[in-house]
Amino acid sequence: MSKTRDLRFTIVIKAKPEQVYKALTSARELCRWWLAGAETDARSAGRLRLVWPKISGAGSRVFPPHAAFGELEGSFVDLEPGRKVAWVWKLPKRRPQVPALSSFFLQPKGRGCEVLLLHAGFSAAAAGDRVYAGCAQGWEDCLAKLKLYLETGRTCKDQALTLK
Repeated sequence: MSKTRDLRFTIVIKAKPEQVYKALTSARELCRWWLAGAETDARSAGRLRLVWPKISGAGSRVFPPHAAFGELEGSFVDLEPGRKVAWVWKLPKRRPQVPALSSFFLQPKGRGCEVLLLHAGFSAAAAGDRVYAGCAQGWEDCLAKLKLYLETGRTCKDQALTLK
């Protein structure tokens, strides 16, 4: 029996893989669709700083209070333009149950891009259920906002979204 579990989300976005890659690595783009602030140095071991906006509905079923991150720092660890983006987080001590590595895999799919998000290594113990569920909702919100932005040009950074 496994002692860990992974979060995996797969979505198709009507955008080229290069556009998705840019939306995940450019501070300017990240601030357009997802974040209140960002600093990125999109190269191996390059710095990453993300600042989330306050989300209306935080504390609700859709977006639990522990999923509202505030600010995190990390670095890019695996970049392949148009194919892969991976971040390692410098996690605060108050979040010891959140795994540090998050990866996005990009694959051309018809006229769009299939995006696989993998955040691996969560504890499979029942004590980790709340953290796992909160991170799942946070990543679902992220991917829904990315899809909305790249397909329509619209944003709604201050509201929680779900994938449909």
